[in-house]
Amino acid sequence: MTITEAINRGNNMLFTSILGLSGFAFLPESFLEDHDLYKVDDSGLFIIGIIAIIWFFIGKNRYSRSIFPVILTVVAFLVKLFGLIVEFKDKDDAGDDFGGMILFTLATILVIWVFIKSKKLLTKSTE
Repeated sequence: MTITEAINRGNNMLFTSILGLSGFAFLPESFLEDHDLYKVDDSGLFIIGIIAIIWFFIGKNRYSRSIFPVILTVVAFLVKLFGLIVEFKDKDDAGDDFGGMILFTLATILVIWVFIKSKKLLTKSTE
């Protein structure tokens, strides 16, 4: 494994871990919600987490620099934002969405920052 592949693998593992762990963490909420529309965001996060995990293990994705995990993280943020907007009128149902918004706001910032900063690191490692 080259230095470039190791850096990419670490980044992709971080991105995949955030999405996979949060997807599994929010899945139980989809069983507890009392309205079908309220289940969409939690189920969607689980699906995004599964997609991220599958993507990581297909071919050499884990070793390549790809925008795909960044896009998935932004989509997860938007899914949780949708959930907050839909459930906002029902304070009991919206409770988990506030914590989720904090998680996905910070995760999105982190993933974008790591993706941008790693380009500079990758450039230096090939010099």
